[in-house]
Amino acid sequence: MPLPEIRFRTLVSIAIAMLIALLFAGNAGAQTMPGMSMMPHMAAHPCESVQPLGCADSATPAFAPDGTLLLAWTQDQKVWFARSKDLGQSWTLPVRIGDVSSGFDGGGDARPQLVADTTGHVLIAYDTFKDQHWNAEIWLATSSDGGVHFDAPRVFEPAAVSQRLPVLDVTASGKILMVWQDKRLSGPQKLPGASIAYAWSTDGGRTFSPSALAADASCECCRIGVTNTPDGSPILAFRTIFPGEVRDHVTLRFLPSGLPDKPQRVSVDDWVTDACPHQGPSIAVSGNGTIHVAWYTQGKARQGLFYARSNGSGTAFGDPQRLGKPDDVTSRPFVFAHGDQVWRVWKTFDGHTSQVLTQRSGNDGRDWSAPEIIDGAMGHSDHPLLIGNKEHVFLSWLSSEHGYQLVELKDPQ
Repeated sequence: MPLPEIRFRTLVSIAIAMLIALLFAGNAGAQTMPGMSMMPHMAAHPCESVQPLGCADSATPAFAPDGTLLLAWTQDQKVWFARSKDLGQSWTLPVRIGDVSSGFDGGGDARPQLVADTTGHVLIAYDTFKDQHWNAEIWLATSSDGGVHFDAPRVFEPAAVSQRLPVLDVTASGKILMVWQDKRLSGPQKLPGASIAYAWSTDGGRTFSPSALAADASCECCRIGVTNTPDGSPILAFRTIFPGEVRDHVTLRFLPSGLPDKPQRVSVDDWVTDACPHQGPSIAVSGNGTIHVAWYTQGKARQGLFYARSNGSGTAFGDPQRLGKPDDVTSRPFVFAHGDQVWRVWKTFDGHTSQVLTQRSGNDGRDWSAPEIIDGAMGHSDHPLLIGNKEHVFLSWLSSEHGYQLVELKDPQ
């Protein structure tokens, strides 16, 4: 039986040229753009003519503590931001956060990141390349009024060798953690890969602690997965580099002290490569502490998309399960947990159309529903992402055919 769904399409106008004069007006944050209408008398680009936001490269959502939907996206080599109080049925006017045209990072895992804390701070992070050798720098923009206004973006550590692909997390205590791919070790020594670095903020992202390394080795162009454990502490999943150029996945917890623990290997795929897949893993933790990880590999032991869940202590993982059929062209797995409910999604491509498939487990990942097709699109499409708001779980997906969509996932009937 098809998976019931409620579809919410964002209605952000792409006629940016006519809004430039409004974007930085003092009351811009209070204006909204309802409906799906394009701005009048404006010729639409082909990717704009079907759905709003169809020309965007990638879009990243987050829920503020009060339920406001926040969205950061890249389009026309600029970073934009908007808010919605009604799950995307209407939006504030888009605010231009930064111009990335001089060093646009269009890598497969590159996308703006954002978080919101309980005191009204919103933090947006993204990176740009600063030279021809793929060395990058992280930019931060902060808001103290829930995203109505933002300070001008600033470079996180201007003197750093290279910092790329930041991810953000808010802990139960309200601290903000930023983690990224760092080349302070590999760059000067011209070693393969990068390292995992981190820094903490206790003031909504305005200042951070001195950065430090959480792990010496990682795959340099794969996104880091991050979530929180039941006690509110962050835990990461990332593709590391083992001896012999084996690029397999590990998890890493942060201790209550804020320091990183030792990495735990997820599986032995034995993928020997000196290239970067541009496909990072996803991680979720259920209410009883079970760790769920989904990833992509082309190892000697297995090839494709896989999922595994940890034992009770999180120190070992069960046998990996394949996502999709062996002959499917699959990519971009994502996993999300709420209590003992777990969802996983991924993309397939048949040569013409990309489809998003999902499965749900009602018993902490021990059993799964049959895969269901949630959506499909031709042309460019972003990674499928999962976000939650109270008891509701949503698929967040962007495509040039349908624009940006927020789809509520319901239990199979």
